[in-house]
Formats: sequence, structure tokens, C-alpha cells
Amino acid sequence: MFSNKKKEPRIRTITRVKEQKDLPKPPQPAHNPKPTSKSPASFTQAHRKAEKAHQKAHNGYSNGHAPPTKTSQKSDFLAVRHPSHKRKSSTPLPQFASSDESEEDSANGSRKRHKTSSSIEPDSRRMLEPDMKRRIRDEGNKGEKLDMMHGLDMTAGEHGKEYNAAFKTEAGEEDRFVVELQYPSASPPERFQTVTPRDVAGYDPIKDIEYTIDEICLTYLPEAQSLELRDDDSGIVRLLKRAVSKKSPSDYRKALDSFNAQIRASLADSTISKTLDSKHALPPSLVNHILSQVYQRIVSPHAHRLKKVKDKATTYGELMPSFVNTIFRLTKLNSSSIFVDLGSGVGNVVIQAALQTGAKSWGIEILDTPAKFASEQAKELQARARLWGLSLGDINLLHGSFLESPDINEVLKVADVVLVNNKVFGERLNEELVYKFLDLKDGAQVISLESFGASRQGRNAEQNPTKFLRVERYESGTDAVSWDGQSVDYFIATKHSDHLKVEET
Repeated sequence: MFSNKKKEPRIRTITRVKEQKDLPKPPQPAHNPKPTSKSPASFTQAHRKAEKAHQKAHNGYSNGHAPPTKTSQKSDFLAVRHPSHKRKSSTPLPQFASSDESEEDSANGSRKRHKTSSSIEPDSRRMLEPDMKRRIRDEGNKGEKLDMMHGLDMTAGEHGKEYNAAFKTEAGEEDRFVVELQYPSASPPERFQTVTPRDVAGYDPIKDIEYTIDEICLTYLPEAQSLELRDDDSGIVRLLKRAVSKKSPSDYRKALDSFNAQIRASLADSTISKTLDSKHALPPSLVNHILSQVYQRIVSPHAHRLKKVKDKATTYGELMPSFVNTIFRLTKLNSSSIFVDLGSGVGNVVIQAALQTGAKSWGIEILDTPAKFASEQAKELQARARLWGLSLGDINLLHGSFLESPDINEVLKVADVVLVNNKVFGERLNEELVYKFLDLKDGAQVISLESFGASRQGRNAEQNPTKFLRVERYESGTDAVSWDGQSVDYFIATKHSDHLKVEET
């Protein structure tokens, strides 16, 4: 499934999504009170609360925004360049390596009119539209052992010095006992060590357990059972927190054993399978948590290796999962779609597409280190998706230049959505990409951070290869990308050949 091709000069792409705010913000509606276990609750609110908690503790799961509204009915072709933004001083989930196809700086182009879409800050935590053709549940899980990295692997052995025991024995000595957590599938449980990180930014197995339990309750169980298990006073997570606070190993084991027993019972009586079969879209908070589990285990321990870049042209950042969620929603990506990320880095967007939408997902990266991490992340996600009882779209990751890959040439002919972060691309590289896009089918969409028409000031309409693209400009909203907390512009270009036929007649 994963192909390796020798690297050739090329630049990395990244995608970022959020919407625009050319319109004034309307008054914010009053928020409904948060649901409690004592009153019937909205699962939408519960998922948003869960995601907000994830934001604090997980890399890269930022706040959400509302969908963009279009302000212009008339479409124009191609667009303007926009000033780059300074990198935010502290940002989650950054990826710093990228491919380099060209050393040219982006040329200043003529300003052309383009269709714009405006929005107030949208809610990018919203679920995607239900995909009635997709079966979310993994029906092939037979309980086999999974080749994955357990939480225990992150804290044991040589990593032990980076952690403190969460509990102590009666004699006052550290008690780093190991516990198991049953996931909502037939797969064996994941093993964790009861320790806390000395570095607040480090992997925290206690929090991982708590967030995992919360997501299982919200997504896999009927509402009444979920509310009981998430009760503010007697719910499982509350009992676990209380046990940690009291330094009581026995209470911690008792609470976790109780949860595991309930999950196994719900698996045995088909409660979980029936609940999951009733769903046709995954909550963003669950997607973010699973992606975080993968990223923390594969990339985070080695993130410093991604900062070693040769020059500015090979530096990139990552799109936040909430921004990617917005992109998927705007492009209507689903399980029948084919998604391609040109310059896929460590594969974050590719694996998110496969998990969240079930789409057949392709990515290609030229740099060795991020390409290696991408393959490892895909492998970990495949195991974890099975652990969570979820189906995945096919994942295809290539190592090489997107300009010279025969596989990419072929998949672009059938692709529905193409992502390319061309923020640092020079004019020549953008031109080469535009000529590649000539092979896209009508209706295919290209998401980019710079308009592909910005640098073609000397061409007349007949010579301009970008005339087959209908471009709309959006604003991402805040916290959409790893290098800047401010909103950034992005573009969705749709392949549209109808007007060419009219011009030829």
C-alpha cells in the first residue's frame, strides 16, 4: 500500500481550511447551558465539550468556525496574492519539513478579480454531512493482536526517566503499575502505565485514558448509558480523577475494571455495533483524538528532526485538523471520493481523509524524514482504526516528486479533491502544476493557499492555461495553520471546461 520512490527536487504542499469574514459578524446567539448527567443532554454539545478539552491537551486540535457564505454569484478566474503571515510563537502540531521543487521566490502577480466567499468565524467542529453509502463500523475485526504502539511503549524503558509515578505504594515508593483499557471492538485492550509526564507538553497516559473513555461513551453507547457513565459525580472519568487525586491505586483499578466490563458487555449484546451502525459520520472530536493518539506516538517524539530544513523554500507548516474538517465539508469529500495531497509531509491530511470520510486517499512527499513518518503514521492509524472498530478508506503514500510520479499523474485524472500548499512555490512551479491540472476531470477541486493565476500577468486569455479554473477565495478563520494564529486566505479552484467549449465555437 505504501510506495517508496527516490526523492527528486520538489516542494511540499500543505492545506488549510477555514472560511472568510468579509461580512460583519452577526450577534452571537446565547449558548445553551451545558448538559449534565441529570438533565437530557445534546450529544452535539457533549462532543464540543470533549473537543474543547482535547484542544488543551492534544497537539493540533484547535477551535472551530462556521461555514463560509458566498457573497458573489459571478465567478471569475484566478486571483490575487496575499501577504504572508508571521508564525505564531506557540503553535500545536507543527510540521517543519517540506519538499522543494523550485528555488524561485514567488513573483508578484497582477491583481485579477476572483470570486470570494465570506463568513463569520464558522464552526469547523461540525460533523460532515452523513454519508449514507459508508459503513463506519469495521466488520472484519476478529480480535487478532494489533501491531501498534501502546501507551505503555511511550513511557516505559528509556522513556521512564521523563515520567513520575501517579501513585505510591503503602510504603511510600513509586507504584508505576500497568492497566488495560478495553476499546469498543473485539481487539485486545491497550496497555498503559500509570505515570504523569514531567514536561507538561509530553505524552500523558492518564489523560489519554480519560479522553478515550469520554469519546467511547459519546459515540459508541446509547444516550442514557452514556450519560450515566459520564455523570459529573459518579461517572467513570470522575472516579478515575478522584482516585488519582487521592493517590488510591485500588480505586483507580476498580473504576477502570468497571468500565472495561461494561464495554465488553455492550460488545457481547451488540449494543455498540447497533449504535455505530446507526451513524454515517464521525464526530470531529473523535477524529481529532484518534489522530492525536497516532501523532503523539509516531511524530511527536521526533518532531525536532522535521525542523532541519535547507532553506526557506523547504519549510512548511501543518493545517490544523479543524481547518481540514472545514475543507472536507466545503468540497463534500466522502467515501466515494478520491483525495490527493501533493506534498503530504508526515501524512496528517491523508490519514484524516481516510479516517473521517472513508475516501481513497493519496499523498506524495519528496523529503525522506517526513515521508518515513507518513508511512509509520498510516500503519499506526490502520491498527488504531481497528482498535476503535472503525473502517478506513484506502491509504496510498508515495515518496518522490509530484511532478515526476507516474502514479500521481494517473490518480490526478480521476481525483475529486486535490490539496496543494503552494504558499512558497515560485512562478515556474505553479505553472507546472497548472499544466498538470489540465488532466483533472471536470468538477475536480483544487485547494491551495495561493491562487494559481496570481503570477500570469503577461498572458492573454487564449494563452492562459488557468482559464479552465473557476476560483473562489475564502478565509480560514483563526488557528487554522501551525505557523500563524491569524486567519489566512485559501482558494478552491474548480475545473470547469464548459466556457472553453463556448469560446471555441
